[in-house]
Amino acid sequence: MKVAICDFDERYVNSLLTYLYGKCDNLAFSSFTSVEDYMASLLNNEYNYNIMGDEFYEVYKASREETGETMVDVDKLIILSQTIDNMQNDDAYQTIYKFGPMDGLYRMMDYSRSKPSNSKSFAIYSPAHHELTEMYGLSMCKMLEENERVLLVDTVNIPVIRRLIRDGPRNGIIDVIYKLENNRNWEIKELIEDYNGIDVLPMALCPTDIASISKKQWKSLIEYIDSLKYGAYVFIMEDINQGFREIVDYVDNCILINRKGDYYREEQEEMREFINKIAHNTTSVELKMSANNLSDGCYKIEELLTGNLYKYVKSQNY
Repeated sequence: MKVAICDFDERYVNSLLTYLYGKCDNLAFSSFTSVEDYMASLLNNEYNYNIMGDEFYEVYKASREETGETMVDVDKLIILSQTIDNMQNDDAYQTIYKFGPMDGLYRMMDYSRSKPSNSKSFAIYSPAHHELTEMYGLSMCKMLEENERVLLVDTVNIPVIRRLIRDGPRNGIIDVIYKLENNRNWEIKELIEDYNGIDVLPMALCPTDIASISKKQWKSLIEYIDSLKYGAYVFIMEDINQGFREIVDYVDNCILINRKGDYYREEQEEMREFINKIAHNTTSVELKMSANNLSDGCYKIEELLTGNLYKYVKSQNY
C-alpha cells in the first residue's frame, strides 16, 4: 500500500514519517512539501492514503478547481487540522487534529488492524469490588489492541481512564445516548476518546449519571456500539445497575475478578451462581498481584500496565 504525506512544514512531515516507519513495515511512503510536486506524482502514482495538512489541501483544491482536474477520492483523503474547532468529519473527507497523538492517525488507516469476521466481547466485573478491576480491563484492551481495533466502554463512576486521557475526556456514554435519542447529525469519532491506540467511551463526569440510564437506553446504546464493527469490545462494570443484565446478555464472556481469602468467598460464590444463570460464559479470576509486587509498595498505573498484571492478563489467552 502507498501513502502520500503532504504538508508545508518539513519538520512535521519528517516527524510523522519517523513515527509511521516505526509502526509499519508493509507500506511505501512518499512525502511532499510542494503542491506542484505532489500533483506531478499523481500522474504516475495512485495512493491508498493521502494525508494532507489543511493549508496544503486548500492550495491543492484550488489548483484542481482552476485546472478542472479530478480531485483525489475522498475515501483516500485524511486532513490534518491545525485547530480542533475547525475539524470536520463529513462526506467529503476524514479530519484529525494535526498536533494530537499520532496514534489517532495510525488507527485511521485500515491496514493497521486485522479485521476478524467475528468480534469478541467481554464484560469485567468484581463482586468484591477489587481495586484492580479497571486496570485488569485496561490491560486486556492493551493486549487485544495489538491485533485488532478495540472499544473500551468504562461504566465505573470515577474511572482511572479519565486521568490517563490527554487533556481529560470531553464526552462519555451520556453524550452518545443523547445523540441517539435526538437523532442529531453526528459522528461517533466526535465522542470517542483515545488512550494509546484504544478507543474509549468513558462514563460522564457526574458520578450519578450512570444511575439515570434506563434499561431501554442501555439496550439502544449496546445495539449502536455493536454496529460499529470493532474487532473487540470490553465493558468494565463497577456496580449492578440497570444496564447490568443488558451488558451480560451481549458479551461472549463475563470475567469475574475475585479477591483471595475466605472473607470474600461466600459473596463471590453467590454472585457467580447468579451470573452463570444469565451469562453465555463466565471466567473467574483470582488476581495474584498486590501492591507488594511494585517498586515502592504503591499502585502505579505504568507499572500495572507493563508489569505482572499485564503479563498475567496476557497469559489468559482471551
